[in-house]
Amino acid sequence: MNTIKINTMNTIKRDMRKMFIKSVESVYPHHLVRKTLNVKDNVLTISDKQYMLNKNCYLVGFGKAVLGMASEVERTLGEHLVKGIVSVPVGILNTLHDKKEMLPKQGSVLQFIEGAKNNLPDKSSLGAAIKIKDLVKSLDQNAILLVLISGGGSSLLPLPQTPVTLNEKCRVINLLASSGANIMELNCVRKKVSVLKGGGLARLAYPAQVISLILSDVVGDPLDLIASGPTVANTDQVLDALNIINKYSLLNKIPESVISNIKVTSTSNDDSCNEVNNFDHVQNNIIGNNSIAVNNVAKVAQQNGYSSVILSTRVEGLVSNVAIKYANLANEICLNISGKQNRLVQYFEETIKEYKFVDNVLTNLQTQISKFSQSKGLCLVAGGETTVILKGNGKGGRNQELALTFAKALYEMKETHPHMDEFNIFLLSCGTDGIDGPTDAAVGSHLKPNECLNNNDSYSFYSKFSNGDDLVTIGHTGTNVMDVHILVKGGYGKGNSANVEIAEEPFYTRQQSPEYGRLNLGEVNPHLRGGRVETHLGTPRSSDRDSNLSISVLSSRAQHD
Repeated sequence: MNTIKINTMNTIKRDMRKMFIKSVESVYPHHLVRKTLNVKDNVLTISDKQYMLNKNCYLVGFGKAVLGMASEVERTLGEHLVKGIVSVPVGILNTLHDKKEMLPKQGSVLQFIEGAKNNLPDKSSLGAAIKIKDLVKSLDQNAILLVLISGGGSSLLPLPQTPVTLNEKCRVINLLASSGANIMELNCVRKKVSVLKGGGLARLAYPAQVISLILSDVVGDPLDLIASGPTVANTDQVLDALNIINKYSLLNKIPESVISNIKVTSTSNDDSCNEVNNFDHVQNNIIGNNSIAVNNVAKVAQQNGYSSVILSTRVEGLVSNVAIKYANLANEICLNISGKQNRLVQYFEETIKEYKFVDNVLTNLQTQISKFSQSKGLCLVAGGETTVILKGNGKGGRNQELALTFAKALYEMKETHPHMDEFNIFLLSCGTDGIDGPTDAAVGSHLKPNECLNNNDSYSFYSKFSNGDDLVTIGHTGTNVMDVHILVKGGYGKGNSANVEIAEEPFYTRQQSPEYGRLNLGEVNPHLRGGRVETHLGTPRSSDRDSNLSISVLSSRAQHD
């Protein structure tokens, strides 16, 4: 490969890194809080509502991104913040020690409680939930309660209804998850046996005014699904939870304490003094989501000379299927640019049945393709959260597996679509909440993508490829708005291979590690959404031939929440 081609590839990779970093910065929790809260003359303004401040503010928070949120709220409210209790993941204060803007100030009135080791509810997070409950119940009509919520909040706010124990509650959710229950079904049952979820926290806080600031890590931003909706009215029907348990034939496996609780007709939690669905005292605010990150990728791409198109912020489905869809789209665009065929309309007509694209995506894409020769390349941007099928015992994650499947598909396409050799094609697939992982695997010279994919071992592939030179960890970002996918088609370059650049945070493993969640077939993290692990086979057919792929990789990884 000549020097010009190498320089072109390196330039595109640097640009893609910049796009990703800027997208993460756009959803830093302290930035989002700063944009949302406005304090002037002892008046707090949020959107179109105002609140009088008189040293009457209290704060509770739970989730992977609430450390930075809580610290910024305290700086904003100053002396008006009286007390706060914040439930955060184990180790996060140490992990973010160099991110001063996300840490509490000296003499803070906030109490941070670390818990949910390996992203599973535990005694520490249970203790935090009890303290949060006691605080919100103590408030009167003059108080203002700020509730900070982000991904991972469910495991950091576990408080079962009496007499259900934490172990019993976790067992029920694990049984449902391993049986194939989706996130809506899991939340329905979880809310039924929880004191604080399903609007329970807001009810207990009445008559205090409640302001929730939410950093969404759920496709579509449904308020009732983010951390199981502690400040949102529970609209589930009385028998919904029981019907879900019956649907998966689990009635005889569920503890009697749980069944008895679920059969209770009232949806009121604990000894709440508020009417069941009167939430007039609550203002829910989504302050950050995947759309913000995706839009910033497109903005930075344009600033750096690329034609950019946003495809979707609602990408869901199996990693294997999404990767093939991306590869097919790359091929169709290459055909279109080369003037060989134009089947883009057909592609979108077929694909729109499965994937939710933004409005006017085809028109926008066609417009930007027409500008291809005048730009550094075409940049397609998408976001969401995909699903991994766990069938091996390796290490990796939904983003690494997406990239490897994509690269393999492009490589195989080249045999029948030689026109693809005319383009540099890169994929960056990244989670926005990256944390450092274990030491990279040893160098290997003979890489077999099929074996790695079949063993869910994409991390080993990437750590060995090119001596691991392109495998990079970026550290915990302190935020979480799901994943970002950036697909770039560079200018003409005869003989270039398909290249994949991947920044990977979320991952799964069947090996226990202090930094990683433990995920076994019989013990499934109940809080996975797009990344939910499934225990059945079902990846699309791919070639049985193992191939050495030309893949450039930028990788960092993080836990599922």
